Amino acid sequence: MSTYEPALRGLWAAIIMLGALIAAMLGTVALWTVGAPAYTSLGAGGATFIGVATLGFTLRKFLTE
Repeated sequence: MSTYEPALRGLWAAIIMLGALIAAMLGTVALWTVGAPAYTSLGAGGATFIGVATLGFTLRKFLTE
């Protein structure tokens, strides 16, 4: 796809980071709800955030370049 516009780079970054934040919050709440300790819930949420953000940026780069 050759419709890459640098002006939309910030917007896509914001959308990807917001999606990663929502996924991390859902993962943390899910673990907290089933009774996992706080450090486990927060650690899993952080790992989910890093994983989803990395996947999002990689997919965006793959699809636009």
